[in-house]
Amino acid sequence: MQINDFVRVVYSAKIKETGQEFDKTGDKTAPIIVKPGFIIKGLEEALLEMNANERKTIEIPPEKAFGTRDPKLVRLIPISEFRKHNTKPQPGMFVQADNMRGRVLSVSGGRVRVDFNNPLAGKTLIYDLEIKEKIESIEHKIKTLFEIYRAANKDKIKVNVKEKEVEVEIPPLVNSLFKKKIADDIIKILNFEKVKYVEVFEKPKEEVKT
Repeated sequence: MQINDFVRVVYSAKIKETGQEFDKTGDKTAPIIVKPGFIIKGLEEALLEMNANERKTIEIPPEKAFGTRDPKLVRLIPISEFRKHNTKPQPGMFVQADNMRGRVLSVSGGRVRVDFNNPLAGKTLIYDLEIKEKIESIEHKIKTLFEIYRAANKDKIKVNVKEKEVEVEIPPLVNSLFKKKIADDIIKILNFEKVKYVEVFEKPKEEVKT
């Protein structure tokens, strides 16, 4: 594969140290764009060395996964801060504090010890990965972007390519933030100069009276 390729994969992922499975696609394929920032670096590097219909088991160290653990991200927070939001922290609970999501490690002496590290930080990961399909056509790539962002049913999307411009017919009420993200990807990844959205409103089908 190459940078900015669109693929559909199946995979299962586990933590090497414990054997605990933390993610899998199951019977369905997952769409992936092979580009920096879209997936973890170790997975990106593996995909760049693979071909369609190839299967591989890869080991990804923390530096190329979710990073090493940072002791500074384990913090003590007064329990009063949680009471302000009617929250009763318990060990193992995930909480929001300081605009971050963390896991409560302990509650003692009026203070709550919270770990804001990613739960997979410091872990070596094992992926059993298979590329089921390389997506080739512009139309299918654009539809896949709507699937990735969960912006709309991809089967409701119609694409009309006009040289360096693409017109995308979409159902009504697609979130404007998603439309902006998808348009940016179409321009940057697929090398178009302009994206035009056309919202389609249809007359509701009449119910058949019995």
